[in-house]
Formats: sequence, C-alpha cells, structure tokens
Amino acid sequence: MDRLTLVELIEGETEKLSPRGKELWEEMEALVELSPEEKDATTEQAEIVHRIVELPFLEQHAIDRLMELRAGIYESDKRQERGESGEGHRDRSVILAASLKDRVEGRQIDPDMTVDEAVARLRQ
Repeated sequence: MDRLTLVELIEGETEKLSPRGKELWEEMEALVELSPEEKDATTEQAEIVHRIVELPFLEQHAIDRLMELRAGIYESDKRQERGESGEGHRDRSVILAASLKDRVEGRQIDPDMTVDEAVARLRQ
C-alpha cells in the first residue's frame, strides 16, 4: 500500500462525514499533529471525543476508521524517517479500518483480508 492511496482513503472517509463530523475530525487531526509541548492532549482529546460520541452511530465509526488510517500514516512516516519501510503500518491500518467497517455493518470479519480487499471495502 502506497502513501498516496492511504491519503485518498482518508479523504474518501472524510467525505462521508456531516459538516459537524468533519469539524470534529479536523480538530482531532490538528491535535494529533501538535507536539507534546504545544498541547495538553488529554484534556482536549477527551473534550473532542465527548463531542464525537454525540454524533450519529455510523458517523462515530467513520471517525474511528479515520483515526486508524491516520495512525497508519503517522507510524509509516516515522519509520520512513528512520530509513525503514512504512508499508507494513499502512497495510495494517487499512485492513484494520476495513475490519472495523465490517464489524459495525454486521458483516463477518475476514481474518485473511488482503490489502486490495480492504481498499475496495473502504471505497464502498
């Protein structure tokens, strides 16, 4: 899984959110990008999560998928900065996000899901 495809998946999931959901996602994403010196993450994150819980059920879970996909990019980028491959983190985050989607929709989770199947599932 390349980084660009993962970014496209994040954009696709973001488009599924209501304006309020997008606003909360952007707040959460901005918080993640701040350095520890720039924030009191625990308090702000808890406040954002509290507001996310007020969103409709499916939208809450779309944000869960977004957090997983964003974590995949974050970990991948950290690995690549150290000269390592980040592909494994990107792959795992996409498969996990697709599994989260399946679980929420009451589908059986495929323990052998491939990256291509996960990408296709998230694009549905």
